[in-house]
Amino acid sequence: MKSYQRIMIKISESKSESSIINQFCKTLHHSTQRRLSSTVSLLHKIPTDCELPFLNFSDEYDIDKTIAEGNFAKIFLTNHKPTKSCVVLKAVHMELTSVKEFIKEYHYNYQLSHHPHILSCYQVKFRTNDYYVFAMEYAPYGDLSCHVSATGIPESCCKKISDQISSALGFMHLKSLVHRDLKLENILVFALDFSRVKLCDFGATTRQGVLVHRNNNTWISFLPPEVLEVLRNERYVVKSSCDVWQFGIIIYICLTGSSPWQSANWVKDTKYCAFMKYQQRETTKIPESFKKFTPRLLRAFRRIFDHNEEDRAKVTDIMKYIKDKWLNTKLSQSRSTSNVVNTSFRVVRRTSDHDSIRYINHKESRQTVDEKGRLKRLMSTFGIQQDKSSSTNQDASEIRVIQWLQDNELNFKRYDHLDDDDLDLKYWEKEETLPTTSSKYY
Repeated sequence: MKSYQRIMIKISESKSESSIINQFCKTLHHSTQRRLSSTVSLLHKIPTDCELPFLNFSDEYDIDKTIAEGNFAKIFLTNHKPTKSCVVLKAVHMELTSVKEFIKEYHYNYQLSHHPHILSCYQVKFRTNDYYVFAMEYAPYGDLSCHVSATGIPESCCKKISDQISSALGFMHLKSLVHRDLKLENILVFALDFSRVKLCDFGATTRQGVLVHRNNNTWISFLPPEVLEVLRNERYVVKSSCDVWQFGIIIYICLTGSSPWQSANWVKDTKYCAFMKYQQRETTKIPESFKKFTPRLLRAFRRIFDHNEEDRAKVTDIMKYIKDKWLNTKLSQSRSTSNVVNTSFRVVRRTSDHDSIRYINHKESRQTVDEKGRLKRLMSTFGIQQDKSSSTNQDASEIRVIQWLQDNELNFKRYDHLDDDDLDLKYWEKEETLPTTSSKYY
């Protein structure tokens, strides 16, 4: 009885300890959630009463060159006179952008700048006669589109880029933000080996769950199907799955140098239609544009390019495949070899034909004693008599039989040591294999 009581006391003590631990974990979870919600709420509180000071470029900056120019903005590489430092200024046209939109882009870029793979934005913003301007750091090697060739970049470099950009996008999604405009031009390169790249251009960045119109500045091939299907005057709910789709397009272009399809429209685009059938397992045939990838990367693409946005993978799920092989090197090497053979086919064919003609002429010009004896043995084996008086008196049909036997001989060196009785002539005893007067060889 006493032992039973002791056991019950221990069980009660263990229950109390476990309940205390569970309570502590719950409070810790709630506190972290409160902190995250407070930081997220501060992130989405975009200032509306912010005044932009007026400033001329020449007052504090010397413009070296124009790095890029688009429909809405210009990017200048400048030298800041007071600090003598290299600074990039993004100047947005006043006529095409409102102050609210400009402040929103600057606010999101500045608040996200502390992430190592998001472009740093400085606490400098002003307006000129024609532009709204803010300052950011300089990327010495331009954007990613300048480095991706027609055949793509090495797999190792693509994995480095995927690692860093997925980290930046995962950080944004944790803050309930969606970039909405992912493309090669919005990834800046800070090292030639791609060990340091950063995400930029937050003009289209929006909070998740907000109704927005379609961004017409994004390439059509980058748009997911749910956004592509939206009509001009309609709006749709912003979700992080949009970034996942565009991130998958970037990975594909980095590996191949081209886009997998022109648009995610299964009716108009045959390439997308073929992939959608493969993705939904309606067929086991891998699309031609995806055959160079390994099964592991095909599995990743199947999840990234899921037509249903609810079933699409998270942007950080690519890290599950980083250590796997992505490109099927054997297939790519065989294709490259076949391309080389096809390009040099004419020259090789001409050379081989020329050599074969020389060989045939040389062979016909000489008749050795061994060949004549071999011919007699061959004819006697199959019961064909050769006129010994003169070769010119031979019948034309007999000459063709002799030539036919020469052409169809199967390595007679194996039978040189055998007698006639030892030879297996069952094949030649068949009626269809014996040369007759109606044979095509006559």
